[in-house]
Amino acid sequence: MEVQLDYDRGVPIYRQIIDAVLSALSTGSLSLGEQLPTIHELARRIDVNPNTVARAYRDLEQGGHLVSKRGRGTFPAPRAPDPVDARTTLREIYDRAIADASRHKISAQDLVAYFQDTLDASSSSTK
Repeated sequence: MEVQLDYDRGVPIYRQIIDAVLSALSTGSLSLGEQLPTIHELARRIDVNPNTVARAYRDLEQGGHLVSKRGRGTFPAPRAPDPVDARTTLREIYDRAIADASRHKISAQDLVAYFQDTLDASSSSTK
């Protein structure tokens, strides 16, 4: 699992770690049964405070994405988060996208239009 931090993005480091883990889970680069790096190992690797990694892991565990096994490590959760958690996650993604767009002086309407155009183009190319 690779975590790339961008200190200029305006996104808290713990949130970037969460995003990296969620991305690894969704792409399959982090599979069920595969142990995540320990808190201290990941903190050393990306040069951040271990408390930052601990917060990210704790939030991911509370969201149903990870499970910690005492004395064995942290692993992807064996079940998918329920739809309520998925809606919460989608809301967080939306809020971050709108905030990022705003920092680049892109309106919410332009962002949504871009996503819609991209979706339309990809669905028409698969027909």
